Amino acid sequence: MRGMGVQLEPGMSPGFMGQSGGKRSVAIDLKDPRGREAVEALIGSADVLVLNMRPGTPERLGIDYETVRSYNEGIVYCAISGYGQSGPEASRPAFDHLIQGESGMFMATGTPEQSVRVGFAVADAGTAIVASSAINAALLRRERTGEGSFLDVSMLESCMTLMGLNFYNFLATGAVGPRVGPNPLAQQGSAGTFETSDGRLLMVNANSHRLYERLAPAVGREDLLESEAFGTPEAAFNNRVALRETFAGIFRTNTAGHRDALLKEAGVPAGIAKTPGEVLDNPQLRYRGAVTTLTGVPGFDDGTLEVLGAGFQVDGSPTGPDAAPPRLGEHTRAVLSSLGYSDEALGALEAAGVIEVSESGTGSRQA
Repeated sequence: MRGMGVQLEPGMSPGFMGQSGGKRSVAIDLKDPRGREAVEALIGSADVLVLNMRPGTPERLGIDYETVRSYNEGIVYCAISGYGQSGPEASRPAFDHLIQGESGMFMATGTPEQSVRVGFAVADAGTAIVASSAINAALLRRERTGEGSFLDVSMLESCMTLMGLNFYNFLATGAVGPRVGPNPLAQQGSAGTFETSDGRLLMVNANSHRLYERLAPAVGREDLLESEAFGTPEAAFNNRVALRETFAGIFRTNTAGHRDALLKEAGVPAGIAKTPGEVLDNPQLRYRGAVTTLTGVPGFDDGTLEVLGAGFQVDGSPTGPDAAPPRLGEHTRAVLSSLGYSDEALGALEAAGVIEVSESGTGSRQA
């Protein structure tokens, strides 16, 4: 992640910085016995250890579960891999693109004519969410029983869990749902993604007959509700393709902003497809503190960087990082010093290349 994409400073990519504010960085060579000793000291006082390695690698590095458990019995040990820690494909390497394909996600996304990859690293992000849920459950169990846990999180299985509805339908009926392209999964002619006169895309989610009854008068077409083709729930559903085409023609006659305002006033769920910049300009997000500004960030002339929060609030307060993302090894000395390493010992480890130390930052969250 540090080296992915644009490098605003060596080892400081936008993706890394956006996800690493408030974290500490300790750089230790696990292949050196002195490094493993330092890592054991770190793990010995840890609540959770998360690894993203192929099966067999932790054993070679001396940080497998049984070894770690021998000196930290209550550890919550979370091993993330592409296909899980057991089975005939456990040793295979995996990346987001590959797992999107092998989980069925790729084939469920796109138009009837063309399957496509989801436009962000959903397999990586989804697996992280599954892992965090498992870790929280394991911590609660430890609080109640005193027992640690070995968590085996598979990217493949995590993505299948995210896609649950697709698999539930297949397991129950044997049927594979169609790729619906830009339209919602709801099979209603009054729901869809429509192009407007200014070339924007308007999402309309009148996913029920009740919402359809609000939509039609909002766009000046009350007559649809009285028509033989679209007037009843059954007729509207049976003629949903023609109904969606009718609404497509209606929405092409005015701008997205105009239609969006009318639909919101009528209580019809709707919105305009936005670019990242437009999303960040949303006053709703600013009001809730969903974006925060960090100071002292490497790679920027003024040292400031806006980053996203965690996506939730706690007791009415937004959540997010409170310090700048760290350079590699920025906290190595401070953390190992807290474990009893002397300045002399740290100097020797640094000189031998066992640890890496970088200049400390002074960044924080901007009030």
